[in-house]
Amino acid sequence: MKIIKKFTAVLTVTGLLFMSCNKTTDTEYKTMEIKIADGQTVEYKVDSEGHLAFNDWDVFNDANRELMEIEERDLAVNPEIIEGLNNSVNNLGNTIPSWLKTEEVLEDIEDVQEEYKKLLDERNEPAKNVKQNLEELNEKFDDLREELNETIEDYNS
Repeated sequence: MKIIKKFTAVLTVTGLLFMSCNKTTDTEYKTMEIKIADGQTVEYKVDSEGHLAFNDWDVFNDANRELMEIEERDLAVNPEIIEGLNNSVNNLGNTIPSWLKTEEVLEDIEDVQEEYKKLLDERNEPAKNVKQNLEELNEKFDDLREELNETIEDYNS
């Protein structure tokens, strides 16, 4: 039975890797530049759908990509996928670039991490509950995306 679970986990992760490789080739990001308060120019990327990516925040890029893939593909949620988010979600606050570090963004990161902890703690609950917790995590991450967009807009105004 353990072999079947491990094999299923390996297939799931492999499938995600192939899907993420396919997704990244389909997505065209446009590089944007803004000047921050100290006169420094920083770059970020945005795709045609408004999804952000940051040259100096790989942890966000990873979490963002993983959560969008789960949501878009409506993947069956299993503990391995949930545990796979651990590094990216838990390190958001530790790795955020200083130019994006506002009180509002940090609060949204804390909200994302709280929802992730709840999802992680309840990953072995019935699928319906896990799916609901994942939806709540995605909602909190959407709030973070929105706040990041607002922070960037503040620099541009």
